[in-house]
Amino acid sequence: MKNNLAKSILETPRAVFHKLGLRSGLGPLSPRAVALTLFTTYLMLGPVAKHSDVVSAALAYGLLGVISVAAVVVLAQSLLLRRMQVALVPPAAESVSGEAARVAVVLPSARILPFTLLEISLESPIAEFPKAALRVTGFSAEERRLTLDLAFPHRGSWEISAIHCELRDAAGLVRVVWRQAVTASVLVIPPAGEESRLPLVSSTQRPGDMVTDTQNRQGDPFDIKAYHPSDGLKKIVWKAFAKRGELLSRHPEASMTPEGFVVMLVLARPEDDNACSAALSYAQATSELGLDIVLGCEGIRGRSPARSVDAAQTLLVDAVWDAQASAGASIEPDTTELIDYCTGLAAGLRVRKLLLFCAGSRVSGPDGARLLKLAAWLAAQGIEPIFALSAPARLADSRQRGLTRFLSPLILEEDRPTEAEVPAAGYQSFLAHCLSSQWEVHV
Repeated sequence: MKNNLAKSILETPRAVFHKLGLRSGLGPLSPRAVALTLFTTYLMLGPVAKHSDVVSAALAYGLLGVISVAAVVVLAQSLLLRRMQVALVPPAAESVSGEAARVAVVLPSARILPFTLLEISLESPIAEFPKAALRVTGFSAEERRLTLDLAFPHRGSWEISAIHCELRDAAGLVRVVWRQAVTASVLVIPPAGEESRLPLVSSTQRPGDMVTDTQNRQGDPFDIKAYHPSDGLKKIVWKAFAKRGELLSRHPEASMTPEGFVVMLVLARPEDDNACSAALSYAQATSELGLDIVLGCEGIRGRSPARSVDAAQTLLVDAVWDAQASAGASIEPDTTELIDYCTGLAAGLRVRKLLLFCAGSRVSGPDGARLLKLAAWLAAQGIEPIFALSAPARLADSRQRGLTRFLSPLILEEDRPTEAEVPAAGYQSFLAHCLSSQWEVHV
């Protein structure tokens, strides 16, 4: 215990001194250099001016010399490095959220003097853009190709607006910063989902929904019907005639194929990639069966619903920032827009069932009330809502009361969850309301 306490006491000044070299200070001088300059000024005006301390004089002149040399070296070198053009090469293929995306930075031949380093990072107007930096040192007469591995937290088209360059000395006393504007983006898609276990649902109905498949006639060859002279003698079931005295004939039953669309609405904000993955897996499964899909999403904002799996993936990626900005307020308008789109696909077409893909973590908060209100409105329109929820990572039990709620984190040592806990009461209340309303829920 004493060793840990002493170690923490010693590490606190080190951490403070380290941060002083990273934050912005006075012009090219870092806060660390400003602090050392003030200390040098104190020594020069105090002990050195009175000729009372030789050690103070040596320390003051030494610090002043170090800061001056560092400033001259860094400033002069920055004038040369500012002229070089740094190239940025984003990934050619689509990246997956949560996995490392490799971005290449191409640096022309450059000479970084000893005891100095060049730090390169990427800037984006998106606040959630992952932070990473490259440190370049030494001489190189050839072009350098460096890579940054960035793990993006969710799907979307992540814009890169500038390359941030910072030249500083190894002691962190002086630094010069400049930016090079670029236009690039990294396309990030949701992770691949598991094989869908949802039942096949035909969402639309219209007259003539059942049609005969004339190209692939199948059926039980022993289907029986009353005999007609056009059937011929070969199809008569003579055993039935011998027992019952009634003429019956065999005939093959034509296979029937349903026409219609599978209509899906994906309610997914940036943090709800699991719902997107489940929707894309279901769309892939239905497409492989030869059924048509119509997929809309939260934040669609005037975009056309998707009619294929690739178009659905593109739509979910493009609409992610609009879904984040709407904060759940666009759920009802997006649903109405999707239904109107399906109605206009064919004359007499009417949506009977709507699959709602949503993250289970959203149903326990204000979005849960919005979803129940939306489901009630759909039911009033004669449309059956079917919820496909991605199970929440962790349900929080709120039954702890009093001192137990505050003392348990102090007594019991447990790992903190990486995702926000979902209140169990709100989640169970949503499921109970769906059950009482006889709405299907698949988790």
